[in-house]
Amino acid sequence: MEKGEFEESKTFNLTDILEFNSNSIVVKNISVQNSCIIQAFAFDFGKVLSHNESPFVRFIHIIEGRAEVVINGNSTFMRRGDSIIIPASTPCSFEANHKFKMLCATIKNE
Repeated sequence: MEKGEFEESKTFNLTDILEFNSNSIVVKNISVQNSCIIQAFAFDFGKVLSHNESPFVRFIHIIEGRAEVVINGNSTFMRRGDSIIIPASTPCSFEANHKFKMLCATIKNE
């Protein structure tokens, strides 16, 4: 099993560590466990990440900036501090109409 990119029991600041990269989506694994994967993303302007359907529940938290999250065809506009739970087996996408950083926790059913 792969571990995250961050050392356990040490504090870190995602806003400072997670950098935007021109014309790309940066992904950092924070923790990878059997039942939960926690990742941080930095989206440059104009980037889109589409998921057809995930069999798992996902918790999304916007760390910085503003994002458009499309769940089951319905757009939700989120800003720093906002969170949302995406139900399992629901199509969604993340769209960067502005640069943004987000935290995603994928909770696997055991």
